[in-house]
Amino acid sequence: MIKQKINEWWNWLSRKRASRIIRKRLIKKVPRNFELKDGLPAGCILYNIPNDTPCWTVWIPSEDPTRMGDGNIICVSKKSGKVIYDGLA
Repeated sequence: MIKQKINEWWNWLSRKRASRIIRKRLIKKVPRNFELKDGLPAGCILYNIPNDTPCWTVWIPSEDPTRMGDGNIICVSKKSGKVIYDGLA
């Protein structure tokens, strides 16, 4: 019983391998020719981000083509270079 549990533990996915799997998935999700927008898109309201925030924005559509309007928005501050929003559109 103990030997079986140890063997199961050694077969678990490592942190490094999990990181590689996640990176591969994210790379597949992001369109190759994404378009950066200057500022927030018109009519877009993001939690805790004022509409006049100087940023670059990209919209990544959902993998599910039947879900209209869904996707992720990523905003990068022009001042700091930090991601200020990464979430659902």
